[in-house]
Amino acid sequence: MKLNELQTFLEEELTYPVDQESVLAEIGSTELEAPDADETEMVSEIIGDVGQETYKSAEELFSTIIGNVGDEYIGRKFYDDRGGNSPSDSEPKDEADMSI
Repeated sequence: MKLNELQTFLEEELTYPVDQESVLAEIGSTELEAPDADETEMVSEIIGDVGQETYKSAEELFSTIIGNVGDEYIGRKFYDDRGGNSPSDSEPKDEADMSI
């Protein structure tokens, strides 16, 4: 299953609130596909050890899953399209460059 299908799936497959044990029993074997890789990871692998006892809503479960997926599910690390992150922006300027 693709990540963009996950929230709808969680809303349809489970009744909330739902406990961790029920989540793992009912959808733990569901595989999520990494966006740009040939890898999958089962829901039980992603949230099996998070320590959450109960999920109040599909949104809470979705957030927990998304917050614990591996790096292959994330776009470029440390990417920021807002600018200002180039090495030259963060380097201290010498006193000659700080004229008023």
